[in-house]
Amino acid sequence: MKCLAAILLSVTLATGAAAEASVRTCEPIKVAMCKNIGYNQTGMPNLARHTLQADADVTLQTFSPLVQYGCSSQLHLFLCAVYVPMCTDKVALPIGPCRGLCESVYARCYPVLRGFGFPWPAELDCSLFPAENNHEHMCMEGPGERAPPAGGSLPEGGGGGGRGACRRLARPGSWVWLRGPARCAQFCDAEVLWEAGERRAAEVWLATWAALSFLCTLAAAGAQLAGGARGGAAERALVLVALCRCAAAAGWGVRAAAGRAAAGCAKDSTSPTRMLLAHDGLANPNCAVVFLLLYYFGLAASVWAIV
Repeated sequence: MKCLAAILLSVTLATGAAAEASVRTCEPIKVAMCKNIGYNQTGMPNLARHTLQADADVTLQTFSPLVQYGCSSQLHLFLCAVYVPMCTDKVALPIGPCRGLCESVYARCYPVLRGFGFPWPAELDCSLFPAENNHEHMCMEGPGERAPPAGGSLPEGGGGGGRGACRRLARPGSWVWLRGPARCAQFCDAEVLWEAGERRAAEVWLATWAALSFLCTLAAAGAQLAGGARGGAAERALVLVALCRCAAAAGWGVRAAAGRAAAGCAKDSTSPTRMLLAHDGLANPNCAVVFLLLYYFGLAASVWAIV
């Protein structure tokens, strides 16, 4: 009876997918968790019957703790293949996961869910997916498991990679291991080198001196330019130094006005609700602006001072 129900469910899904093939159009992936997954086009409805990417995004966020737990290195790909399946103009149906990929993830992650009292979702039933990738049914097989199950042995030697590297850092609870870039990332609100009071005092101190530097250098450059004196190269260099120092001080002003989180943190690509200390400035426009003002104009001021 159970086998018959599974067959009927598969036939129903296949019939519905065939009816939708004529209206399905590919669209860029908007779900943050599934960007840079290996393909950039998807089509709705997905394999879980969501008609909007926003609905799929909400569902995927509920799996974030399981992804972070690391029960399977293929869980991220498997979830995206189900909720944000690959779409191409050359294939009418969405390209989801193969049954082998599902079974591999199930074997490693279901015990974790069961331990916390959660069932395996019905839309992730492995019998719903093609047995193999062939000319009749295209599916994603996955790269295979690259790490032992969570709770097993973790790599501690050979360069110190993996979660063990985070455990050896100061205040291990303030860090999280990112599988993609293979590095430890600090939580945005974590205190590692400073206590909360000390960091706040340092921020006020820097902002105060940055404001004074901005006003003094701006006044010096303005006075020199307003005087109309046609000085030599040395005088012109001093004006450029003052203007560059003024711009560098403005960088600290932007940092103080935006705040630490807005200027120095970015969303985790695997868990958009979590903020991490920015490692790539392009992920945070405020961080990029502060960096350019401090680095470029600070360096330019030093060069003009030497000249």
